Amino acid sequence: MITLKASANDIERALHELQHLAANGEGSDARHTGEFLLALYAGDENPLNLQDFANLCPARMHQALQLLAFLMTTGTGLDRFISEEAIDQVKDNLSAIRCEGFVPTPVGKITYLDTTKTQDVVAGSS
Repeated sequence: MITLKASANDIERALHELQHLAANGEGSDARHTGEFLLALYAGDENPLNLQDFANLCPARMHQALQLLAFLMTTGTGLDRFISEEAIDQVKDNLSAIRCEGFVPTPVGKITYLDTTKTQDVVAGSS
């Protein structure tokens, strides 16, 4: 059973740790945490997907639920507790995790021993 009792220090710690993971982490916990924070920050642009909760490790899920309960109970938005710069870091990391901004660019050709065949070589760039 998950209890949602939390002190102000618990909420502050949860927000700090969730933002740090979402802004600097790799893998699914970082991605789901980032998507969750974006949904709390700008829900119109980033709808909340309940799978973001279901796919978090138990410790992060507990922190996310504490934060959500606090915001709902107090009727405040995440934008009162986190800076735009911190959210931009989350957005940047999410973009990297999702491989957004990958644009293939031609860098050369491969010539096979049979000189009638060539193949373009493509590399990605941001």
